[in-house]
Amino acid sequence: MKLWNKHTLFTLAVLSLARIAQAESIQCPQFPSLTMKQHALTDASLFVGPPKEQVELMPDTDKDTAWTLADYQDEARQHKTSLYVVCRYKNTLQTVELVVPATAQKCSASYDQHNNLIARCQ
Repeated sequence: MKLWNKHTLFTLAVLSLARIAQAESIQCPQFPSLTMKQHALTDASLFVGPPKEQVELMPDTDKDTAWTLADYQDEARQHKTSLYVVCRYKNTLQTVELVVPATAQKCSASYDQHNNLIARCQ
């Protein structure tokens, strides 16, 4: 009975960690830093591997800025790298690079009700 309880606790812990991993997501900050609030987010791009290697991915369609990640995540794993999002800002060359979680299934960039660009992967 004692082994069964340890096994049950281990299983519950693994399932809890799996849920946490599924919930991982990232989002471009609205500004490149707290002191640069005059530079709003204007664009985001997705890359396989570090952006300096310049393997930029095109969105799924010309209509929407969205990427379905399953095949890209597989490619990144095969090349022992990750997917990256590069966040770009108005009137500055400063960017923010974010590593896309391996559990993310989709990235997108769209405008909210206040006309602010929201770029995220989940």
